[in-house]
Amino acid sequence: MSIQPLSHAIRCALLPMSTAALALGAVGDTLAQDAPPKEEATTLDRIQVTGSRIKRADLETSSPVFVIDRQNIDNSGAATVGEFLQRTPAIAGAATNPQVNNGGGAGAATVDLRGLGVNRSLVLVDGRRWIGTVSNANGAVDVNSIPMAAIERVEVLKDGASAIYGSDAIGGVVNFILRKDFEGLEASAYYGISSRGDAATQRFDATFGMTGEKGNLILGASYDKEDSVSAADRAYSSQPYQLYAGEKGIGGTSRILTGRYVVPRANAGGVDLSDPNCGSGANVVLTRIDGRPGTSPSDFRCFNGQTDVYNFQADGNLNLTPQERTSMFVSGNYRLSEHVEAFLLGSWLKTESSFFIAPLPFDGRAAVDDVPISKDSLYNPFGVDITDARLRLRDFIPTRTTRFETDTYQITAGLRGDFGDSSWSWDASYAYGRTPQSSSVRGYLYSPGLTDALGPSMIDPATGNPICVRTPGDPATAIAGCLPVNFMGPAPDPNTAAGQAQLAALNLINPTITNSNENDLKVFNANVTGDLFELPAGATSLAVGVERREESASSTSDFLTIIPPGETVCLITQEACTFGDIAGSFDVNEIYAEALIPLLADMPFADKLTISLGTRYSDYSNFGGTTNSKIGVEWKPFADLLVRATYADVFRAPTIGDLYAPTVPSANTYTDPCNGYTGGNPTACAGVPTDGSFQQSNNQVTSFQVANPDLQPEEGDVFTYGFVYSPGWLDGFSITADYWRVKLDQFITNLPENVMLNQCFTQGRYCDTFIRDDAGDVAQMTNVIGNFGSLKTSGMDLGLRYMAPESSWGRFTWNLDATYLAEYNVRLLAGDPSSDVGAFPGIPGSVGLAGTFVDNASSGFGNMARWRALNDISWSLGNLTASLTTRYVHHVYEAPDVADVSDPGYVAKRRVPSYTQTDFQIGYQFEELKNSSIQIGVRNLTDRQPPLIYSGFNASTDMRTYDAIGRYYWMRWTARF
Repeated sequence: MSIQPLSHAIRCALLPMSTAALALGAVGDTLAQDAPPKEEATTLDRIQVTGSRIKRADLETSSPVFVIDRQNIDNSGAATVGEFLQRTPAIAGAATNPQVNNGGGAGAATVDLRGLGVNRSLVLVDGRRWIGTVSNANGAVDVNSIPMAAIERVEVLKDGASAIYGSDAIGGVVNFILRKDFEGLEASAYYGISSRGDAATQRFDATFGMTGEKGNLILGASYDKEDSVSAADRAYSSQPYQLYAGEKGIGGTSRILTGRYVVPRANAGGVDLSDPNCGSGANVVLTRIDGRPGTSPSDFRCFNGQTDVYNFQADGNLNLTPQERTSMFVSGNYRLSEHVEAFLLGSWLKTESSFFIAPLPFDGRAAVDDVPISKDSLYNPFGVDITDARLRLRDFIPTRTTRFETDTYQITAGLRGDFGDSSWSWDASYAYGRTPQSSSVRGYLYSPGLTDALGPSMIDPATGNPICVRTPGDPATAIAGCLPVNFMGPAPDPNTAAGQAQLAALNLINPTITNSNENDLKVFNANVTGDLFELPAGATSLAVGVERREESASSTSDFLTIIPPGETVCLITQEACTFGDIAGSFDVNEIYAEALIPLLADMPFADKLTISLGTRYSDYSNFGGTTNSKIGVEWKPFADLLVRATYADVFRAPTIGDLYAPTVPSANTYTDPCNGYTGGNPTACAGVPTDGSFQQSNNQVTSFQVANPDLQPEEGDVFTYGFVYSPGWLDGFSITADYWRVKLDQFITNLPENVMLNQCFTQGRYCDTFIRDDAGDVAQMTNVIGNFGSLKTSGMDLGLRYMAPESSWGRFTWNLDATYLAEYNVRLLAGDPSSDVGAFPGIPGSVGLAGTFVDNASSGFGNMARWRALNDISWSLGNLTASLTTRYVHHVYEAPDVADVSDPGYVAKRRVPSYTQTDFQIGYQFEELKNSSIQIGVRNLTDRQPPLIYSGFNASTDMRTYDAIGRYYWMRWTARF
């Protein structure tokens, strides 16, 4: 059977940078050369393409697939899998990567197709599931755990595929195809560094393969290390930029270096109370005058909420977290008989990584850390208990740091074969994956010890040294092992005896916290596929199979972080607290069938008409059964044009994290609907003054995220239609266009804190989810995950490819892939139009997220740029290659202003500029040097900095979308023996 011209054109187009001159194992090397049709048919016959279990000759199917080949990966200059995959135009939203510091730091990179969430994109390796490696058991896969040196190509299916693969395949499927039948030894060394001298990266890979009469064995090992980038070393991230009532300024938090203390006005003698910042209330909010010792009330002044803020960005935060990986993998097959073959894939990866955030913000309020400063403390000059004291503890204790050590094990073993000389083949395999992770946390304080250290204290008359006491003035009640701590004065000076004593006291209550997590995956599957019978238009094919999957997750938290029953705080600072450990599991038994039915062929206006059908039944131990089906249509009215369409049921089962995760606190941003409150809503605004003077003192609240074991699966459907046109009159050119639409119901999510507060204020709902402190501020919230709402998104994918004929000037290849997002609409509460999600609180009735940015730290969905594109021009001449790649992200709109929407000058909507990044690489192959090659490249050639986003949680931008490093030089040497 010969390959049609369309198949040949598409195959070449999907491998844009492959050249016969520089063969690095890319799948398309042989296809880029001229060859007789029969030889091509021999090579391509019966290929299994991602999105189907049926092996077939046609490379164009009803489902759109985007391919990244080995040469693309090498030319990107990426040192990790996540780096090159992030450029894919179909990826949007809020996937994590090592640039995410606060909220990341584990070295992981996840995939978010269509912006639907990382647990609605299925990741496979050679068509099989890979162990999830995110510590909160949310089902997402760390693609950096897949051995990069073993990857032959990546196929991105941009279609729903629950009927084929089961849960999670809603936004699509990312399938990593590993190298097969590799022979010889390949070794490579990579080094890169930014133009500013940081982010230094080194990577070493070695791959060995041997082939015998009965089988093949591949062994590989890799090591990579990437250094950090400090937020202070980039202008865009050196300050927490803020827009307030239309005025650009420097933001920050009220937990500042000179403290924030609420004391009765009557006890503030010595403070200049004529300062307008002192107000007229019974209490005054004070801060220490910088440079003063804090031993007298005269050392304090009234707190200015506009200017007394702390720049946390320049004080420990990172734009790139440090990471180090060591990995090994083995792949092989062995023919046991003429019709049976055994196969094996094993992988191990150790990742060591960490994140650093600004020093601990002490907050003594009862609903937060619940640690007052006693009136009888040696260091309290006001003579009254201070129950609302806030202080940034820089130079008091080490900065907050979490160091992760993650191991990822995955092994798959099985048998496959065929049934004689028939078209039927089979395979059966068992896979086991495990990801133990441990973390070591520093920079927090032991609360009982801190309570004693800030409690009553005195000078021991016997020794003349400060001591903590149970009873004020009674040295006989001294607390053993406790030294008084001064949170009213400046940070301790390690060069003085007093400072050394303070640091010693703090060291006694500054523990190292250790936690551990583990995910486990066990999968057995068996598949049979082949031709059922012949129809006039061709053979009808069938694939059937079964799968059993068991998933479990567990964690062990340090006892210091556990919140006791009935309490709201643990034994350390609240933001590091949890209500317990995760311990959960589920299993699922599945059966599927898929058929490919050719209806017409070689007829007028029907060169080919084929339908594909698929269905899958899944029986889950936690919620029961679900059936999902799919239909696809492929129609070629003539040889150069393929028209295609699919309709698929999709679902996502709740993950172990959704079901059983321990309650964890999260510092989320919010806008209080009670700002400027004048009465009329006592439930929502309990304790808030009614004179219109109230303004929230902090834009973050500790919100406890709570799992729900009664969750049901999300359910929906995906619809796509489009065409592929490869004109016979222009060899090497093709154009693809595919419309897509995704609908989801029973959407699993936590409601944003703003939504719950506003629902309470306007509807009287969810009022039991938050509590306020004595000043009226929202002190903490409880957020239970649920099947709350629905989601609908749609758009279009476009692709243009042209491989020019080879000439004396070499060969040029051009590829353009783009994704357009037409709509992204979320209704958080089914049946309630008022819960439709919008990005602009200051624009009444504004709904829809397409073209917007709402940071996921604010319970948003991330970057939903309407256009994303990747343009590549590559060239080859003999042993020389070069490529110029441009990535484009369209402008988005944000709600930038932190002022109240009623304030004069409030900016409701701001345009964030578009972003363009250009990468260049040049390579040369030295045939005389053991067939070695060298590549030299520059990422972000123009040193484009990420755009300023006032609402961005990390570094006042979107670290999940844009390059945070800037111009980056890299080189790779590869030798083959």
